Amino acid sequence: MTTLLDFSAGVATGAGGNTLSGGQIVDAVTSGTSILTKLNPGASCDLPFAKRGNIGYRILPDQDCALSVSGGNVGELQTMHILIQQPFSGNCEITWPDNVIWPSGAPFVDSRIGAVCCVEIMWDGASRYYGRLIFG
Repeated sequence: MTTLLDFSAGVATGAGGNTLSGGQIVDAVTSGTSILTKLNPGASCDLPFAKRGNIGYRILPDQDCALSVSGGNVGELQTMHILIQQPFSGNCEITWPDNVIWPSGAPFVDSRIGAVCCVEIMWDGASRYYGRLIFG
C-alpha cells in the first residue's frame, strides 16, 4: 500500500517572508528555472536576478543592445542563464555589463543570422557577479 502525503492544506513561510501553500511548495521544489523572453529589448536591456532562486532570459534583439545585470540576494548563491538568438536580419551586437567578472574574458556573441549564444552569470551572495560562456 502506497501512502501519499497531502500538503494541500498546509502553509509555510520562508526566510524571505513569502507564504506558500503545500501545493505551491511542491511546485517550487519540482519546477525548473523560470525563463523570461525579452523580445526586441531596444538599445539597452536590464536583467535583474530573481527575488529568490535562479532565473533565465531569452533575448531576441532587433538592434545593437547593451545588457546590464542587477540584483541578487545577500547570502544566496544565484545563477542567471542568458540565451541570445540573432534575428533573421542578424548583425545585432551585444555589449556585456562592466560589473561582471569574466575569468576567460567577455564572450563573443556571433551576429550571424539565427546564431545562438548561451551565458551563465552567477551572483556570489555578497557583492560580485561572475560570468562564463556555456556555448556559442
